[in-house]
Amino acid sequence: MKSELKGRFLLEADRRPFWSDRGLALMAFVIPFVILTAAYAALQTFPFGGRHILTVDLFHQYAPFYNLLREKILDGSSFFYTGAIGLGTNFYALFAYYLASPLNLLLLLFSPAYLTEAVFLISLIKVGLMGFAFYHYLRVSFRRRGALAVAFSSFYALSGFVLAYSWNVMWLDTLILLPVVLLAMIRLIRDGKWILYPVSVALLLLTNYYTGFFAAVFTALYFPILLLRYTRDRMPAKRALAAGKTILLSLAGAALSAFLLYPAYRALAITSAAGDQFPKAVEMGGRPLAYLGQLFPFLQPTVRSGLPNLYAGLPLLILIPVYFLSSRIRIREKSLNGLLLIFLIVSFDNNVLNFLWHGMHYPNQLPYRYSFAAIFLLLTIAYDGLRSVREFRATEIGLLGFSLVFVIPVVAALEPDLKLSPWTQWGAMTLMLAYTLLFSNFKNRRYKNRTQVNILLAFMIFEILLSTFSGIYYMDQNEYYGSRDGYSAGSLISSVRDAASQLKESLGEGTGYRMEITPHKTSNDPALYGLTGISIFSSTSPKAPVRFMRDLGFQTNGINSYQYRGATLFSEALFGIRYIISREKPAFVEKERRVVLGNDLITAYENPYVFPAAFLADPGLLNYKGAGNQVFENQNALAKALFGRTDLLFHTVRQDRAEGLTGSSTVYSFSGSAAGTRRMTLTYAIEDSGPFYLYLDMRSHDLEKIEVRTSERTFKLDGGKKRIHELGGLLAGTELQLEVELSEGASESGSFEARLARLDTGVLESLSKESQAA
Repeated sequence: MKSELKGRFLLEADRRPFWSDRGLALMAFVIPFVILTAAYAALQTFPFGGRHILTVDLFHQYAPFYNLLREKILDGSSFFYTGAIGLGTNFYALFAYYLASPLNLLLLLFSPAYLTEAVFLISLIKVGLMGFAFYHYLRVSFRRRGALAVAFSSFYALSGFVLAYSWNVMWLDTLILLPVVLLAMIRLIRDGKWILYPVSVALLLLTNYYTGFFAAVFTALYFPILLLRYTRDRMPAKRALAAGKTILLSLAGAALSAFLLYPAYRALAITSAAGDQFPKAVEMGGRPLAYLGQLFPFLQPTVRSGLPNLYAGLPLLILIPVYFLSSRIRIREKSLNGLLLIFLIVSFDNNVLNFLWHGMHYPNQLPYRYSFAAIFLLLTIAYDGLRSVREFRATEIGLLGFSLVFVIPVVAALEPDLKLSPWTQWGAMTLMLAYTLLFSNFKNRRYKNRTQVNILLAFMIFEILLSTFSGIYYMDQNEYYGSRDGYSAGSLISSVRDAASQLKESLGEGTGYRMEITPHKTSNDPALYGLTGISIFSSTSPKAPVRFMRDLGFQTNGINSYQYRGATLFSEALFGIRYIISREKPAFVEKERRVVLGNDLITAYENPYVFPAAFLADPGLLNYKGAGNQVFENQNALAKALFGRTDLLFHTVRQDRAEGLTGSSTVYSFSGSAAGTRRMTLTYAIEDSGPFYLYLDMRSHDLEKIEVRTSERTFKLDGGKKRIHELGGLLAGTELQLEVELSEGASESGSFEARLARLDTGVLESLSKESQAA
């Protein structure tokens, strides 16, 4: 009976195949590549329109780092350090975390203006390679050739995890290499062929060690199952030998990657992520129905927060039960796979296991980053169960399928957190009904095997197409794909690059001066546009500089990012920021910086007080320590520590009147009805002329707007993050008003912090001359 089933199932034993192995492998690459391309094309992605696929951190981090990598390769500069971002950055660690994929060499084929298209092509190729690799894994693992393996590989390449995190391009290499590692392990255990295994393990860890860690943990957990499956029970010595070889070669693969991983590990030890505390209590979510619901198609992908992305095709809901009920598959194998699947589900549900899976770290958004391992296991089990469909009568398959049709709305009703719309439920129910009819007909001898395969394959590809379009649509709605013009392409960006090139040429080599762009486009504008600046947003950024820059009034996220936003003429001068390229006319009156370049699109300003890259400082600098939000006092203290002088750079200005507020001269409280908007006003009398700065910490209140008004002009401030805002030159006798308007959804009472200060340019000029003399 078993041999008959094995020989007659679908396409596996067709003696005259209509598709060759190479053709099927090519289809496994082409189908996800084309489907994802079509989904992006429907959203008008270039060259099908004027948009790009950059969103979330791909927009702010990865694409700028790609440009930085491209420049480093072309100019041959050091891979151990870069001064282009931050206060100087360990590029080796940044490369290990973000840029180690060999496919990044394709960047060399694109000019900076086509950076978004380079990312687009690399993403598509990686998704295609996922399907190609998973197809070969199924081919090697089960020693079967069939067209349906192409559908399963496409489900893997366009799973819910991939659609949610396709913008996390450096993670995608792990999903390519995980099937390669496991097929190499199978060849090692079953066939004694060992060369591919340590090489694939090394590549898995090198291309992205972060998700490579998840894959390595899953591989270790899956290893006993493969060992028992591909070795004989009555030959314990050979089984032990195969186990020993696998363990030793795993260590060899890890050792091959140590040249990159060990320095990266040391660099990560000084980041904020290194300080997470082990959970104090065990917590269980207890939501098995929610995880079942995540297997449904057409869900909104989980990106910021929510349930794990587990979707990998609706046939799983039929084939997983078939696998565990099959008499063909050994009980031991079903038990081990079932235990591993349960462990993965419990890991989603248990806070301690979830913490351990994430490398002793609480992830900042992007939850359940290892859910691709569960998808891999589910698809493998389902593909193995595919052969067992003929064991069951049509009524049995029909009863299972019709039950699942009604399970879908029940789960949707019981789990409100599932992102299911009415059309999603009806679509999933319709597809489930179609699969039920198809699978229940496999024992019907009126149909030829090839016909059944083609119909089922068509339905599976149709589902993949619909789910991909749905997932990309939701990604655009929730995270947004922007316009390529103004990011790395367009006349404005050409002007920025031309201005930067001219300014660099005028400075000459080795001067150590920096330049920045305002207003910002990303959190890594210097990397994106080929400048040397201070802005940085990187997971490999040490925590100490972030705190230092926060205390000086720069905008930070408190973890791994600080921006040029929040600079003063003094902090600009101190960090060697000589030029500012402005994409917009400043709202304030610019009286200190000099215009050195400009056209209708951009203006380049020079800070006349800039300090040299290196100068002699007072020994008191070693004792400097910032004091929280007292940003102007901190800059005064830093200037004193640098030069040993007592002259005050910044002079604080106290408010004259406060309307709708109570409190001290810096921290103000409000209270009142939560209905409607609330306006609060601080009024300052300017007694001395000079450049003025305002530090704001709105403490996360919902804001309608923040405006600064004088008799000459009014302009808005972005108060979303605490930092210093430049107000420009103000004349003595001016009355300045700061108006804060809370939105309707703001809390009924609260407080915020506002500090106004004037910079003494005479003191700053004196310090600049002293630094030049030193």
